[in-house]
Amino acid sequence: MKIEIYGAEWCGYCKKAVSLCESKSMQYEYFNVEDTANLRVLEERMGSKVKTIPQIFKDGQFLPGGFTGLQQELAKN
Repeated sequence: MKIEIYGAEWCGYCKKAVSLCESKSMQYEYFNVEDTANLRVLEERMGSKVKTIPQIFKDGQFLPGGFTGLQQELAKN
């Protein structure tokens, strides 16, 4: 399972998502949306402007619910 997290350094839930992945020894990739190129990629993937972060993808598929959605998904496994 590969997790992609789009977030920002100032975002508490983004940090929680990273910590959760690390605590479960999950492979993840973090993209800082304060970098305009990363924000553009995220908005292209979402098909619209993004209003909240973190935005998380599991194995390339959007995972709704941000940090909470990630928590729920990892609890299933």
